[in-house]
Amino acid sequence: MFPFVIAIQAMLVATFAIKLKQLREIQSKWGKPLNGRWPAAEIILCLRGADETLLPLLNALYNQNYPGKIRLQIIVDSRSDNSWKIVEKAINQYAINKTSSPDKLEITLQALQKRQKNGSLKCSSINQALRNLHPDSKVIALVDADAVVPKNWLKLLVLGCCQKGIGAVSGNRWYLPSQNTIEGYIRTVWNAGALVLMTLFKIPWGGSLAVRREVVDSGLWIKLMNNSLCEDTCLNKPLKQLKMKYLFIPELLIIDKSDGIKISDLSNWLTRQVLTVRLHHPAWPLILIHGISTTTLICLGILFNTLSSLLAYELACLFLLTWIEKLALNKKTTSIKNFALALFPGQILNGLSTFSALLAKKVEWRGINYQITLKPKGVQILND
Repeated sequence: MFPFVIAIQAMLVATFAIKLKQLREIQSKWGKPLNGRWPAAEIILCLRGADETLLPLLNALYNQNYPGKIRLQIIVDSRSDNSWKIVEKAINQYAINKTSSPDKLEITLQALQKRQKNGSLKCSSINQALRNLHPDSKVIALVDADAVVPKNWLKLLVLGCCQKGIGAVSGNRWYLPSQNTIEGYIRTVWNAGALVLMTLFKIPWGGSLAVRREVVDSGLWIKLMNNSLCEDTCLNKPLKQLKMKYLFIPELLIIDKSDGIKISDLSNWLTRQVLTVRLHHPAWPLILIHGISTTTLICLGILFNTLSSLLAYELACLFLLTWIEKLALNKKTTSIKNFALALFPGQILNGLSTFSALLAKKVEWRGINYQITLKPKGVQILND
């Protein structure tokens, strides 16, 4: 059984390698937009709480090297949120220093005006921003507060959306814990597998996402977000209805060096990540099989005392991990020791979190408890 499972996993990683090569070749041929003019772009940043990376992100957004007009909408959960003063101070400082091109960038700061009865607070904030889009904005980009983006971030997103038949593009993330904690590397192990599956099954990542204006104007995406837990995994259906495609941009792999996460918090975080696929993406059955099969196999290996086969399997998985990292980053940065220590607990936690997502009736996200609804699929706020 072990050789069969590792063969499937190796095939997935090999297919991932081929896909990355194809994507990089396609994207290397991208030039300027067809008409030579860069369309106006609008960025949406939704905030609840102040991440450590918030100020670096704001600076990164303000200093984008995008040649066209940029608008930035920042929607904060409430004026009493601790991120409000940080953002307000940053905006005032930009106005004083004029370190970039103030005539090219417009920033608006708003509080969330109305919480939807159904759907997450983030989806409420995004829908509010989408209702207030400037008429000239042709590409809409979304970014998370923990994603410190490079200077060419918006440029690459817009180029992707300008390609024929493409309705949405996104980057992804890679965790590189700065303090080398075991919890941090367990998340890295999980995310390495997630990156492969998200690329192959075309699952967007909302932390660095852009859509064409037509996707917004159709109303299909907005309608789904009225009930959704998240904005990204639910994109598949409206894109299909509009006969548009999603594209992953490997160059927009955001490095996250955060380390301060406890095992209990990590378990809840993983469950929520998998739950978004269960609720909103057609690849859920395959994700479910992948998540549970590895943990089940390990448990059977221990139960039936096939430890030598289990050890060989874990060594093979360790090789696949280092291969994924090399493919994703074009270099190796993690020591074998860190991966080896985090591999086994990462596999167990992945299986448990997948099983938990399968059975989940409630989910917590940034202090808000949500009830999972099946008709329609999504969530409803329980309490704040």
